[in-house]
Amino acid sequence: MASVSSAVRTAIVNANISGVTTKVFRDIAPDSTAYPFITFEDDLDRTPSLQGDAVVLARNKTMNVSLWQNLDSEDVDLIESLMTAVDGVNLSGADKTIFRCRVANVNRRAEVPDNVCHHSLVVTVTHSN
Repeated sequence: MASVSSAVRTAIVNANISGVTTKVFRDIAPDSTAYPFITFEDDLDRTPSLQGDAVVLARNKTMNVSLWQNLDSEDVDLIESLMTAVDGVNLSGADKTIFRCRVANVNRRAEVPDNVCHHSLVVTVTHSN
């Protein structure tokens, strides 16, 4: 069984986002990676979601999923495709039962000197304990 974050990565890769395809990396991409690509950070936060009889039954895991592309050739459809790939998707193959995957927030930052457009998605995954 894979981890919850691996299930999120699989959902992104399976979405076959134009230009990104399999360029989805944990934490950082290799220096030689061409734009666009996606990185994700796992376990930014874990909080109890469901509790019963003083036992945590489920947890919310917070992840950050980032889309990186050239600013001067930014494709606004890519962020929409990424959001569709993870928001409300049924994740499977993880070592936990996953109840929900939601995009909680999206931010866009233009790094003009470096010609980089960075979209950052805060993703919350609710899973069994």
